[in-house]
Amino acid sequence: MIDAVLVVLTRAVEGREADMEDWYTNIHIRDALRFRGSVTAQRFHLASAQPCPIEGFNWQYLALYDVFDPVRFSREHLDNALTSRMQVSDAIDDSELYDFHYYPLAFQDNDPETAADEGAILEEVNPADGGEGDFARWLGEGHFREAAARPGVKSATLLVFRTFGQMIPVVPEYRYVAIYRLCDAGAARAAWTGADVALRAGGRIASLRITQWDVATPRLTKDDVQHPTAAGVGEEERARAHMGNRVRTGGAEKLAMS
Repeated sequence: MIDAVLVVLTRAVEGREADMEDWYTNIHIRDALRFRGSVTAQRFHLASAQPCPIEGFNWQYLALYDVFDPVRFSREHLDNALTSRMQVSDAIDDSELYDFHYYPLAFQDNDPETAADEGAILEEVNPADGGEGDFARWLGEGHFREAAARPGVKSATLLVFRTFGQMIPVVPEYRYVAIYRLCDAGAARAAWTGADVALRAGGRIASLRITQWDVATPRLTKDDVQHPTAAGVGEEERARAHMGNRVRTGGAEKLAMS
């Protein structure tokens, strides 16, 4: 059972994409899963083809962490970031942080035997002014259930932002998030094409962003990190040697639990 999903958007310093990928995949995600409060994690990169326009969107990577204790997980980050327990590569652009715990409102699994191995669609939504209770009911009982049943969707989670347990002292751009894990990326992209126009036409939404993401790494569990394979250990050791002393030494002040 999870209490929250940590949604993380990141980008690389220009020209350092390969270093960023190596560090995040083979070092950072493993460091994070060693912290108390975590369960699983998976990385994605922005799909080249998108179902809806995303002009001005400059995030390259998405990471999703299933968390059973967001307060503990945030505290572990706060206490260990930029130390030997969580070295941060200088290949990441840390000029803006987007790390927010979202709390589950609804979940739907269309087929437990089907693998969600073709990425994800991320819907980020803000309600129009007033009537948030009606909006939440419409979103959870109407739109979310309909979208979760679209072609290509394996499972879906609807979540809401709350200030509890956050690791950075700002609020996200969007209050509600729906994560649709995919078993057929092409079918899902077709099903979401034009969905932004239809959603805005209803008058319930103040702002909306829909993005599609391809799998960058398989889902990694805490057990995978605590009991690694020889290959996993080898990749982490190689990545740490490659990173060397090219790490950030400042910026911890950006983390501050609310």
